[in-house]
Amino acid sequence: MTSLETILGSAGGVASLSYLQTRGVPRREVDRELRSGALLRVRQGWVASPAANAEIVQAVRVGGVLTCQSVLRRLGVWCDDDRLLHVRVGKHTTHLSAPHDRRMPLGRPGSRGVRIHRTVAGSEALETGRSVDSVEMAVIHLFHCEPRDNVIVSLDSILNKRILSHERLEEIASILPKKFRSFLSLVDSAAQSGLETKARLGLRRHGIPYRSQVFVEGVGRVDLLIGDRVVLEVDGEAWHSGPLAYAEDRRRDLELLRQGFVVVRVSYAQVMNQWALIEEVIRSLVARREHMWAGRHRRAGLGGIALGGEQLNRTI
Repeated sequence: MTSLETILGSAGGVASLSYLQTRGVPRREVDRELRSGALLRVRQGWVASPAANAEIVQAVRVGGVLTCQSVLRRLGVWCDDDRLLHVRVGKHTTHLSAPHDRRMPLGRPGSRGVRIHRTVAGSEALETGRSVDSVEMAVIHLFHCEPRDNVIVSLDSILNKRILSHERLEEIASILPKKFRSFLSLVDSAAQSGLETKARLGLRRHGIPYRSQVFVEGVGRVDLLIGDRVVLEVDGEAWHSGPLAYAEDRRRDLELLRQGFVVVRVSYAQVMNQWALIEEVIRSLVARREHMWAGRHRRAGLGGIALGGEQLNRTI
């Protein structure tokens, strides 16, 4: 592998000529690779390897760099995917191209599946010639781009995957407008999926007490425990669709019922599209005090199971 290939690979397969030059790649070598087809010209002053990631190439072709959701999804961060290409451009950049053809104007942002982000005042400067924003820069733009709950979903995932620490997120939030800083009080690094986060925030809005990732003997960790005995399990499409996962979920449900818990198992589609109905069911259970162990449960020998997990969020 040549030095050009190594340097270009470290930049995501796409880089500016100035970036390559500062790393010792002579212009004549770049020109030779362009003539041979080993490099492709993306836009004026930018080149890419034929194997470069398509989203990165498209972002540079538009006239900026990859940012926000488009960066975080590449790292496996749970995002409320809007299926748009997120591109950060300069604060005053005006000449933007279509992601698939640099000769065609972009037109109205969003009309070609592109969301344009203007560089945020006060944010860290991007290293010249790089084609992908840092995680920190992507998070800054996430705050400005998404509704609060969607931001918290992604922050939970970032913490759970240990991509950034809570301290680093606080540093990032410190340079953002004050309205964003309160978001960090709602994050939970124990959350295993974006669906769990969405469910947790929905419960919090209505003052329903819960704990996340609680350990139940004979079952393992459950997604959310409401009060003392209502278990809310949120099934993501990826982890609960196979026959083994299906069988294990039913085993867990049966064991929970044996121990006196009330099990509410919901699907990805229900959380995303029917949350109001889920909320109605849970609020009814809470109104009837079925989320708490009662005397009849104690007399039946229930309610003595040792639990471990986050401190109960008692808001009612």
